[in-house]
Amino acid sequence: MQLIIILITKEFELFMSGFVFTKIGKPSALALLAVTFVAPVIALAKQNNAEGPAQVEKIVVTGTRTPKLLSDSPVSVDIIDGATVELLTQGTIAEALNYIPGVVVTQNQKDGVNVQMQGFDGDNVLVLLNDKPLIAPTGAAADLAQISALNIQQIEVIRGAASVMYGSSAMGGVINIITKPPEENELKVTYEVGSYLGNEIEGEEISHRSQVNANLIFDNWAHQLTLLYSDNTGYDRDNDHSHTPAGNIQKTFVNLNTYGKFFGLKTEIRFQNFTEDKKRADGAIAGQLVNLYYLSDVEQYQFDVMLGNDIDYHMNAGSLVSWKIDFRKMNHKETSGSSTKRLADISLDEISGQFVYSTTDFEWVAGALYHEDSLEQVNLISGKFEVEPTSKRALEAYAQGDWTFDNVETLLGGRVQEDTDYGFHSALRLSSKIELSERLKWRLGVGQGYRVPTLKEREYVFDHSALGYMVLGSVDLEPEEALSYNSTWTFSTNTNDHFLGGFDFESELNLYYTDADNLITTFTDPVLSAKQGLAISVYDNVAKATMQGADISIEFTFDSWAAGFHYSYLEARDGDNKKIAERPAHQMKVNLDYSVVEWDLDTSLNAVYKQDIAYNADQYINGELANNTLTLNFKLQQHINQHLSWRFGIENVLDEHKDETAEQQLKFDARPISSRYLSLGIGYQF
Repeated sequence: MQLIIILITKEFELFMSGFVFTKIGKPSALALLAVTFVAPVIALAKQNNAEGPAQVEKIVVTGTRTPKLLSDSPVSVDIIDGATVELLTQGTIAEALNYIPGVVVTQNQKDGVNVQMQGFDGDNVLVLLNDKPLIAPTGAAADLAQISALNIQQIEVIRGAASVMYGSSAMGGVINIITKPPEENELKVTYEVGSYLGNEIEGEEISHRSQVNANLIFDNWAHQLTLLYSDNTGYDRDNDHSHTPAGNIQKTFVNLNTYGKFFGLKTEIRFQNFTEDKKRADGAIAGQLVNLYYLSDVEQYQFDVMLGNDIDYHMNAGSLVSWKIDFRKMNHKETSGSSTKRLADISLDEISGQFVYSTTDFEWVAGALYHEDSLEQVNLISGKFEVEPTSKRALEAYAQGDWTFDNVETLLGGRVQEDTDYGFHSALRLSSKIELSERLKWRLGVGQGYRVPTLKEREYVFDHSALGYMVLGSVDLEPEEALSYNSTWTFSTNTNDHFLGGFDFESELNLYYTDADNLITTFTDPVLSAKQGLAISVYDNVAKATMQGADISIEFTFDSWAAGFHYSYLEARDGDNKKIAERPAHQMKVNLDYSVVEWDLDTSLNAVYKQDIAYNADQYINGELANNTLTLNFKLQQHINQHLSWRFGIENVLDEHKDETAEQQLKFDARPISSRYLSLGIGYQF
């Protein structure tokens, strides 16, 4: 116990003296931090007769890999529940993540969507579906635009190092998408139409989206089928179809899950298939009346089989024992290009196992996995390999102990990995939760992180010369390593105010600091770019980097409406004290939700503002055109009766978007490639 107290004291001193006062250095920011932390403490002291929080406790699994009440998790976990996800989106999960404090949603060059957390980019944030990674490590960052919002029970988010429990690619955090198991026979169909107001492509004005959810329970086996088809037309601002900022994208998601018992073992079988076809006009061929198109065809499938025991609970011994084994195969094929097309073939094979033993005040989790990644890329014009068939293998093992002593819970874990290309790596993490009172909790942690370079970062040749850029891998990359500190204070209460009525109040202050070595990122190579007349980016290591900041969250929940206010501050710099590109220094989110219970109607208004986004001065030599961006989305959904529902939405209400001449002017424009989009949908539950 003395050791824990010493560690807590030292970490608090590190944050308060080394971070808050010397690093932020702005009185306004300091005042905001002080008010956010001190106000709940003052409120706590004044509340002598208030009841405890009235909200129903939620179960989370991501923090410890075992089910726990959210309030009992020693690791801070943010949650978006399934009802909120359903209101926010009927497509992919990208929109829903704007509800989570500290999560930065970004666009990439391939019309995809990635995230950043605590200064780490999408390559360091692991995206899971039911605790299993959604994309092979070879493919690096998961594209949130390729992850459906079908049948979601909740989304759990961990900010900060999670390499100990989830391995390479989890240095910056984890996003775990948990789907609903079938509970009864049901069938639901939805259909939605939409249009980019004022920016429609002539002859392709209407976008379509259809979805089917079906459950069948028969003879102690439950089967679940979810289908989603989306045909998005894209948009064109000047009605000159030789160049469109966003072209047609067709997506199909198929998920088939089966649950039951096989020879007495709990069994889950999951099959997922995803296809995506993109077509975007990117200019006319010189001297010809022919448009040049960027095309991308993706087909991805994933097959999982899980076997495990029914939980064996011995009342006399007071212990719980469980185990499971997972088998997995995944393949991702992508054909892309314009004048030159290439086929990339990425695959993953994996077997993993986990054992859990727990008592009233102690829990032990241990596991191991073996996986193999492979990658090859062929130029379809020449028939030659741009990336020769290559693969790598890794064997990993992890273990953690979770101890509870009165109002203190401590989690200590470690992980080791043997990689065929980069040898041995290990990581340790210590986390604690201290209940300062019934309403005020302090979670803190210190942990190591590591990530070996993916096959893509080492070998990939992403040649889109016709679009004016290339991205090249580097075989000289070194593994990333990091040491991260996190401290999170959470305060929750409820009150019966005479004027405002009863409401629940939650607030959170998270401070973090990371010291990273060999952080992998892309740099514009000025020599190669000038020589070939293209913007050529190359993967390389940043020898030293520090990322530090704060996330502040305040939420009010009344009977019929709720409001959330989130502010994030980030200072990310390399060893030369230069800002690391593409990270916003400030991000503010405001969520306003309103419900009319007697009409069974729910509405949501979400605003995201980003400011002071760092950029590469070598690439944007004429400075910045816009270094901040504001997006505003509105959603409405109503259940007319137990069978029929309808929905309405406006995305990017203010029509905030990038100036398409900015790149030509060599000026930085932080605004997204986007357009105002209106949608109307209907659903029927049989």
